[in-house]
Amino acid sequence: FAVQKSFAQLTDDRQKWCYVIKNICQLDEDDIPQDETVFRELYKNCKLSKLTAMEKQEYEKSVLEYEDVKDAMEYHHRLGKEEGREEGRKNFEREKRKMVARMLENGIPIATIAEIAEMTEEEVRLCQEKS
Repeated sequence: FAVQKSFAQLTDDRQKWCYVIKNICQLDEDDIPQDETVFRELYKNCKLSKLTAMEKQEYEKSVLEYEDVKDAMEYHHRLGKEEGREEGRKNFEREKRKMVARMLENGIPIATIAEIAEMTEEEVRLCQEKS
């Protein structure tokens, strides 16, 4: 360690641990690469340990609020996807019935339509009655 290297230039874990322990007070979060999660977590915990009781309480409150907002957004995203899928299925079935009705109007036999549309002949007849 006579030659000063940056954290990113270190090659083995022992060097990294020694470097972090020696320089923790001078380190900035940007000095630690994103993929070094253990060292980023250590940095974060050291930084949190310097906070006053009130600052810690505010920090923990903001983390909880962030997690609540994140959870709510994920829930609504999933809900939106489910609603979108359901709407897509309804549109598909509606268009399928319209197509079947046009085929019936053009005189295509019910058995042929049922095979093409992957429906039963009874389902095809129901489309005929609704149109």
